[in-house]
Amino acid sequence: MALSAFAAVAVSLAVSPLAAAEITDLSVHLDYPGDLDPWYVEAWVTCDPAANPITVPVSFTDNGKPLTQSRGTGSCSYGKTNTQVVFKPTSVGAHHIVATQYKPDGSVLSTMSKDVNVTELPSNCGPSASGGSSSLCRLFTGSAGN
Repeated sequence: MALSAFAAVAVSLAVSPLAAAEITDLSVHLDYPGDLDPWYVEAWVTCDPAANPITVPVSFTDNGKPLTQSRGTGSCSYGKTNTQVVFKPTSVGAHHIVATQYKPDGSVLSTMSKDVNVTELPSNCGPSASGGSSSLCRLFTGSAGN
């Protein structure tokens, strides 16, 4: 009897939208050709198109400060969706980017981080004399971890 009760609880958790959501990848982009906001952070999250919401919202920070200018959330296809936020650093050097999903009680559901080293600020980026992307718009990524 206890085993069947445990199985029923396990099944109900498996279909919960909170149980399905998990950050699976985090990347930092810059100088994307033709993009209005070329510097951005993107998190890929598992999703369930039958759930409402399809995934738990993602919050982003840069060195502990919130990144709030959203670029939007993609649709749920193949069990994943992406959430993007503008990343415009104001200082060169190390940046610790964190993507976090929170449960309704405020505890962490899923998190992932990436360390990046910014060598030039976004305002210094632009077309080079040859018409291509400036070599000043480069970012060296470090380690990524959960």
